[in-house]
Amino acid sequence: MNIGVVNESSKIENRTGLTPSSVSLLDERGHTLYVQAGAGLKSGYANEEYTSQGAKIVFTKEEVFGRSDVVLNISPLNEEEAQLVRTNQILFGFHHLAVAGKKNVENLIDKNVTVIGYEIVQDENGSLPFIESLSEIMGQMCLVISGHYLQTSQSGRGIVIGGVVSVPPATAVIIGSGILARSAARAMLGAGAHTIVLGTRMNRLRELTDMTSGRLATLFASKYNLARMTKVADILIGAVLRPGEKAPMMITRDMVNSMRKGSVLIDLAIDQGGCVETSRPTTLEQPTYEDEGIIHYCVPNITSAVSRTSSKVLSNLVTQYLIEIGEMGIEKVLEHNPNLAGGVYIHGGKIVKKSIAERFGLK
Repeated sequence: MNIGVVNESSKIENRTGLTPSSVSLLDERGHTLYVQAGAGLKSGYANEEYTSQGAKIVFTKEEVFGRSDVVLNISPLNEEEAQLVRTNQILFGFHHLAVAGKKNVENLIDKNVTVIGYEIVQDENGSLPFIESLSEIMGQMCLVISGHYLQTSQSGRGIVIGGVVSVPPATAVIIGSGILARSAARAMLGAGAHTIVLGTRMNRLRELTDMTSGRLATLFASKYNLARMTKVADILIGAVLRPGEKAPMMITRDMVNSMRKGSVLIDLAIDQGGCVETSRPTTLEQPTYEDEGIIHYCVPNITSAVSRTSSKVLSNLVTQYLIEIGEMGIEKVLEHNPNLAGGVYIHGGKIVKKSIAERFGLK
């Protein structure tokens, strides 16, 4: 099987689809690896590290798509890349079709490809291995990001998260009760923040309470409670995740306007459209902007800031599926592996996720 890895640096993406370690495992099993020159540089991997493990370096995306049966990308395909896709190829990556352009989706359908989204692959327990692994990183990053932008020099409120003797800690309000919320809550509690989580699933809120031995305050995410809690938030984290679907709008502009000026808002759902009315995508080069006096951090590929750790996690997870496909073929794998099958957006010239088909008015 021919496996290709594209260089995504032009899309302000620092992560890479495969690490040299994974390349060595796949090479041992007789697969041919085509890695676009520079694909691993921002994750700390030189071209020579790939070739030493058996990969072939190619110099254009056209070569990667032209030679590969399977193509690995991290961030969603842009229009140029979608045009390069060949008929019957298998595409792995964060595709986020819920917020993709209809033209790209129709192009992929016409080419009869199999599109597998990391963000919707599930394991036997119903959890999302790619998202859950990156969520551990994102939770820790929320702590670093909010701590930095709360500083006076960054136009923040000028407070420390954990507080000190005679000064109370910062209040962190987290919207959502799933994987992202759990990770963010653990990080904030660990730093000493007064942490409040609002969600709509009572069983998950109960799990969060048990996990933190009751140190976490939980509320039902009604409009009334959301409006009350945003007013007291020094840090507001949108951690709403609906796998494969557009994120619901939870925080209105009026709620943002009611927050204390210089507070920090991190929208972790921005990859899927965002859950805050004032959110718009930013980049790692220009990660923040101010709206209603609130510092917004809305970077879609947030874990790209720690690209080496993130690349290792993603590479380790996808390699097991690549080995399986190489041994059995994609049809048999999808038939016998419901976990990977759950991650398929498009197969056999059809969208296989009802919510995505409905969004685009397609079958």
